[in-house]
Amino acid sequence: MRNSIGSTRAIVTERTQGRSVAASFGSVATCFLTLPGVSQNVPVKSVYEEDDSQWLQAAKLCAELVDDDELVIHDKTSARDITSQSLSVWASKHCAEIQVLDKFELIASLDQDAFGLDYEGEPNKELLYIGFLSQQTTPFINVKAKVERLEAVYPGLGRTAISIAEQASYRTFTAFTPNVALHHASYLYWCGTDNDEDFKEEVGDGIDEDTLFPSQFLASFPTYFLSGTTLERGEIQRIAEGNDDAGETAKVILSIMGLIDQDARLPYLNNFYGESAYFSCYMGTGDDMLGRVLDDFYQGSGDGYTDMYGVAEVKFNKLAFLKWKSDMEKGFALYTQLDRLVRCIGEVQN
Repeated sequence: MRNSIGSTRAIVTERTQGRSVAASFGSVATCFLTLPGVSQNVPVKSVYEEDDSQWLQAAKLCAELVDDDELVIHDKTSARDITSQSLSVWASKHCAEIQVLDKFELIASLDQDAFGLDYEGEPNKELLYIGFLSQQTTPFINVKAKVERLEAVYPGLGRTAISIAEQASYRTFTAFTPNVALHHASYLYWCGTDNDEDFKEEVGDGIDEDTLFPSQFLASFPTYFLSGTTLERGEIQRIAEGNDDAGETAKVILSIMGLIDQDARLPYLNNFYGESAYFSCYMGTGDDMLGRVLDDFYQGSGDGYTDMYGVAEVKFNKLAFLKWKSDMEKGFALYTQLDRLVRCIGEVQN
């Protein structure tokens, strides 16, 4: 059984040409873990613009994200600098508690071609494009010990935590869970099917002793990953009254459920050809077939994969920008709570 997460990362870096520095796109890149220095002695009015007027519009909008004394501004500061600093400071504040999930950069551009993606449709020159670039720090989270302890104390709590984590990841950055692995495995191994009967019908006499069947893949995972009853909100609330690990896990689950009720998500689009080669985390037990699928997924990824999670398209008007800001902050909160939940149910495995 292959679980070579380390070798997989090397393959991914090769597939994406190792593009960990977003500035290589010729755009404005901001990493949310890098706060710029702050000088309160330089007035904002000393901004100077050397490019096109749209960057000035972008800078004015992005300045809405921060307080004046949070920016480093001098007589050579450009609108692009203001845009970059504003995004960085703002995202840093909202993502400061994220500890284990994949980090990302925000890249601002006036041209969607700057991201190196093959887009559907014609480019729109009236939009600010903000890309979400993986920092290639995806961890492997082993959930076996913690989830089994939760299940032993409160049957269904571990399954509920896994289910809620998956829901949150689909709204932020997808986690590579057994369900996601099953989707990829169906195309890698089973001609688009996901059960033995359909697979046998599809391949006919092409089965030999080395053939991996869907049932074998599914059997390698504990039932709490793929099936089982989840707890109702009332049951979770009762568990959350406790001060033990189960109570803490239940509290985080409720927090995520509340954010999902508000339709929290990171508001980016993936309306381009290709698929992200990165995930917020890999989640398994360490003795299942997740690593095998992950290896084969990356080995066969070819050139159709990217290190971009997606791209937000923001109109150049204050109302639309503030709506995007509000949506982003709810998405940041959801990703932060997902990070907390992942730490409640698993351990980072190197």
